[in-house]
Amino acid sequence: MKNSTGTTPRHLTERLLHNRNFVFLWCAYAISALGDHLSEMAILKTQGALDPNVDVTPINARMTFMFFLPFLFIGPFGGVLADRFPRRMLMVTADVARAALMFAFAGLIGWTQTWGAWGPFLPLLSVGVFAAVFSPARSALLPTLIRPDQLVRANGMIGGLGIMAAMGSAYLGGVLAQRYAPTVSFKVDAVTFLVSAVLLLMVSPPRRATTVTLNSLRSALTSLSDGLRYFRSHRRVRELLAIAALVWFCGPLVNTVIPAVVRDVYHGNYQTMSQYRAFLGAGFLLGSLIITVLGDALRSEIGVTWGLIGVGAGVFALALSVFLPFEAATLGWLGAIATVVIGTFGIGIMAGQASLLQRSVADRFRGRVFGIQDLCCMAALLIATGALGVPQWTRIDRWIGYILLAVAGLTFSAGLITLFVRLRRGPHGPGLNFAEHLNEFIARFWYRLRREGRATVPRSGAVIVAANHTCTADPMLLCAAATYRPLGFMIAKEYANWPLVRFWVRVLDCIPVTRSGQDTAAFKSAVRHLQAGKAIGVFIEGRIVPPGEEGKPRDGVAMMALKTGATVIPAHISGTVYRTGVLAGLFGRHRALVRFGKPVDLGDLVSHHEDIRQAAKVATARIYAAILQLAPDSSAKTANETSR
Repeated sequence: MKNSTGTTPRHLTERLLHNRNFVFLWCAYAISALGDHLSEMAILKTQGALDPNVDVTPINARMTFMFFLPFLFIGPFGGVLADRFPRRMLMVTADVARAALMFAFAGLIGWTQTWGAWGPFLPLLSVGVFAAVFSPARSALLPTLIRPDQLVRANGMIGGLGIMAAMGSAYLGGVLAQRYAPTVSFKVDAVTFLVSAVLLLMVSPPRRATTVTLNSLRSALTSLSDGLRYFRSHRRVRELLAIAALVWFCGPLVNTVIPAVVRDVYHGNYQTMSQYRAFLGAGFLLGSLIITVLGDALRSEIGVTWGLIGVGAGVFALALSVFLPFEAATLGWLGAIATVVIGTFGIGIMAGQASLLQRSVADRFRGRVFGIQDLCCMAALLIATGALGVPQWTRIDRWIGYILLAVAGLTFSAGLITLFVRLRRGPHGPGLNFAEHLNEFIARFWYRLRREGRATVPRSGAVIVAANHTCTADPMLLCAAATYRPLGFMIAKEYANWPLVRFWVRVLDCIPVTRSGQDTAAFKSAVRHLQAGKAIGVFIEGRIVPPGEEGKPRDGVAMMALKTGATVIPAHISGTVYRTGVLAGLFGRHRALVRFGKPVDLGDLVSHHEDIRQAAKVATARIYAAILQLAPDSSAKTANETSR
């Protein structure tokens, strides 16, 4: 992608941590998340939450309810603002406003304290208003600062650090609440918002068209209506928003009951309550690190599926700590481990869901869609927290174990549903889809596979993918570089019956062949595959060629192409490390690069029936030359390494 000057924007060639715009946004969001929750324990202290006669679960629910209530009404309009105004300045304005409110927070609580059971939490409503403006602007700004292939890693890093900061702020808030008056927490909170605003001012987003005239403001409702139509017409967007709503329904339930679990089961105090929220933050940090390491090897939809299943398992373990008849210290350790697990898998859900949504939605609608997402998520959150905080429950803390069991069942079931739907909707059958996804993950993570250029393998019809042979992992690399089309391979017969290889031979419909080059039965089987419209991968050299040794192509590819009229796609594999052992090449690490070329034109040779062998030799030379032309030169390698 080039800008108006004909050059590639710098942010499209930089690594994430070398991209100053991303780093400033990343840190600003973390500091802002720190400020969102720093004062919670101070507010709990004003309500006497350590008193055994006080139900702490409804207090937590009311705090969460009030803070997020504005998202329900303002979120969609915040999305409209994010599509019409400079997103960075919207975020700066929201931070400055929240800082001013937090400086006056103690006075506001004193003023509203006598306004019934909900009075002490009304000041959180005003803070939530500006948070609702901040959120869609941040989500819509991120994809404009980085490359699309960096979205999973970026969302994992932002979500992980942001939620870790939120959980860490709960711990810091607990320490401050334990040792100082609530006003100290409120003032520290205000400073965090000011620091976030300063960091955001250092971000230099690319210019984009914005319309801020009075007339455009009057058409805000029309803009919102356009966003709703976009949402209704895209099934993928609706499903992603449903997943986000599920997370925001279950997450607050778990977060709300944790203080009651700590007090009644683990016998802890304010600081202990905050420690368990910090454990959630540790889990988010661990999950963020895992996503950062995996990078684009992990498909976003797979991260969502296994994230839901993992969260369900973690919540189930937390529920067990409520029911098991062990000592408080032992149960506390079980609860701590379960909480870390919840955070670790939770970040996988959020990073995967956000990345899929950012990729799926056009930039001109992105702010509004994220505003609608805030509406859906906050509606789910308000239902969850409202069910706990609005009715006048009597000793609801006795039911916290059953609440956790219900959440575990819901998230685990949702994970299984997404797995079933994903495998059913794939381009192949469920079994082959699962195998393709597993192979793609291994190739991208362990072999560090990159595909340069587009995959030219046709989606239908008889196809031969002819490639050079560098290591045992080459078939996995070719399959992972073009996942939309299953490739069967001509595979050495002595390997076809290996336990693990046998599975892939069966799934991909591979053809065992002897190394002699005279296997007539295998040749006829390959011809039948092609006549049935299937795709076959063949290594034209017939063996792995050591570095520095000149390969000698065989005529089998050309003979099959001339006999069946199949399309021949050249492919070149490079970046692998040569190893003499079969298993060493399969399990060793590589930095593989695959390039596909245009179909090789053999039309002038098909009619040479009187001398098919001579035509095959000419075709073989032509195919092999096309493969070698795809080899990257030294300058291309340098450029590719720099772009990573």
